Amino acid sequence: MYNRFIAGTLFFLIFLFEPVTAVANAPGYSNDDRKTIHAVRVSVPPVIDGRLEDPAWQKAEPATGFMMYEPHNDRPASFGTYVRVVYDDRAIYIGAKMKDPDPGAILTELGVRNSGNSLNADRFWININPFDDGINGFTFEVSASGVQTDINLSGSGGSRGDSSWDAVWSSEVRITDDGWIAEIEIPWSALRFPGTAVSEWGINFWREVRRTRETSSWNFVNRRVGDPLRFLGGLDGIEGITPPVRLGFFPYMTGYVEHNSLHKDWGNASSLGMDLKLGLSQNFTLDMTLIPDFTQVQSDAKVLNLTPHEVKYDEQRQFFTEGVELFEKADLFYSRRIGSTPRGYREPYMIAGEEEMVLENPMETMLINASKVSGRTRRGLGIGVFNAMTAPGRAVIQDVNTGDTRYHTTQPFTNYNLVVADQTLPNNSFVSLVNTNVAGSAEGYTANVTGTEFRFFDNSNLYSVRGSGALSQQYYAGSDNNFGYKYNIGAGKYAGTWQYNYSRRVITDTYDQNDMGFLRRNNLVDNEISLSHNIFEPFWRLFTLTNSFTATYSTLYHPGEFTRLDLAYSIRALFDTRFFALMRAGYQPAGRRDYFEPRVPGRFYETGQAYNIYFMYSTDYRKRLYFDGDMSYNRTFTIHRQEGYGAEIRPTFRLNDKVRLSYGINYNEKRND
Repeated sequence: MYNRFIAGTLFFLIFLFEPVTAVANAPGYSNDDRKTIHAVRVSVPPVIDGRLEDPAWQKAEPATGFMMYEPHNDRPASFGTYVRVVYDDRAIYIGAKMKDPDPGAILTELGVRNSGNSLNADRFWININPFDDGINGFTFEVSASGVQTDINLSGSGGSRGDSSWDAVWSSEVRITDDGWIAEIEIPWSALRFPGTAVSEWGINFWREVRRTRETSSWNFVNRRVGDPLRFLGGLDGIEGITPPVRLGFFPYMTGYVEHNSLHKDWGNASSLGMDLKLGLSQNFTLDMTLIPDFTQVQSDAKVLNLTPHEVKYDEQRQFFTEGVELFEKADLFYSRRIGSTPRGYREPYMIAGEEEMVLENPMETMLINASKVSGRTRRGLGIGVFNAMTAPGRAVIQDVNTGDTRYHTTQPFTNYNLVVADQTLPNNSFVSLVNTNVAGSAEGYTANVTGTEFRFFDNSNLYSVRGSGALSQQYYAGSDNNFGYKYNIGAGKYAGTWQYNYSRRVITDTYDQNDMGFLRRNNLVDNEISLSHNIFEPFWRLFTLTNSFTATYSTLYHPGEFTRLDLAYSIRALFDTRFFALMRAGYQPAGRRDYFEPRVPGRFYETGQAYNIYFMYSTDYRKRLYFDGDMSYNRTFTIHRQEGYGAEIRPTFRLNDKVRLSYGINYNEKRND
């Protein structure tokens, strides 16, 4: 039955997959007609005060002719926007004048940094890509209330990016009689760019009028394609830049004093360390931390994990969150492995005698040093090298009668290494090679993982083949080596009104990347098809409407046993009143077989057929009082019928642009769980 299902699915895809050449030159899907703005070098930079009255601005021709991105995607913006660009040896400066016939209606809600579009405020932002490759870039955004947002888009697959990245730049805004002004200064030290004498960068300017929810861009961006980085305009005129030396030292000293009720004496500890940041060139940077102290880092939220799988925690240590976009290629790097619980943490409790107690047993290995070098050449080759070392972990075991102590090594000196090469290609495509290596986490043990990630688009930016794969190798001294592999490949039409694709994911039962990466489970084969219909232009009372269907068929890799068949349908709608609604429905006609939950090889936990329904909504955020909420229902047919109900409503009242109050009520009920 299930094999016939897969065969029918493939036939359906082949039937739908019309020839690429038929749309290779479809109007509006490529960026052939992109605009260009000329940056002017100035000897006296403008003062960043939100006024645009400096002589420097008068030397530059403005970028005009903004086009709507939404709600319509085929007409000029309702209000005029004028953007000028100048630069000197220290920074690039952007001055934007946003016309508005009703400046008193401009929304100016305040918020924390990186609030982005969650603020109820007008916004202006810049997408800039010094390499002009359609893949990498940065976003610098400022709201009409002066709130900054910056995002590193590099290697993140589009406009989502990493908002935890914080650059040092300045901006000022001002409401005027005919609109509002934004002035922005971005130091060259905040950007990475190719070291060429003359080059053209990719750039685009955006504006949102919050009260009408109209978004527009200077260079036209086709919503049907989706990724704004593929539609950047050109920025020329930048030449002869001599950026300042990027060098920073951050020394620190820490000290601790504590009293443990089990001991008479006070304990103390102290440490010295330093962070270093050095710009090796215009586009390569060295970051290094020596004997770091992370005691002030936010603690993890406690999770009661009753599943057979490991919990993945977010990285909170600043060194491991900045400039790591290259190292995330192929999803082989999980920085929390470095400085984590020693591999042999439980051993002291197992080897301690009846007359012994474990006096000390550190739960974390001490990080001695970590360094990373990353950047991208003028030919689009991204190179990243990461290395870290942790000190041996030692537990202290004490004889309770004599007081004598002995030591047990819970993890030897360990070295972590990662190397990545990422080459950008035409049509916003790329291919990457990654290798991770961990040596010494156990006596005579080495783990190595080699992987790749790629994405290839055709000329129309509609069709794509994408995927990743890796080979894991674990070497044990005096025993057989362990090999495994994984791959994930997909192909289809990822843009346009009709979108469809097929993907296959395989992870063998011997694949293991958890020495330096994170893998919740292995031993699986997933086959998935998806089909969606998207309406981008407003009609009737709707701004946008998306219908999608997904079918997933899964088995174990070994021995190939069936685990699940999921059928899912969803519909998303945005109305002209800014009421948003999402409904999802799922059905499992043959239930599921979970071979991991019993913790016993060969056994599985089985459920019968099941279905679930989820509904979520939000009202107009422009109003003083608005609501968010959701409702859900699920039923599983087992020995006893299992049912679950859930509902939540969250009203929010905005007192003014500085204060809002929110209160949530939720109800959940489970029967026969």
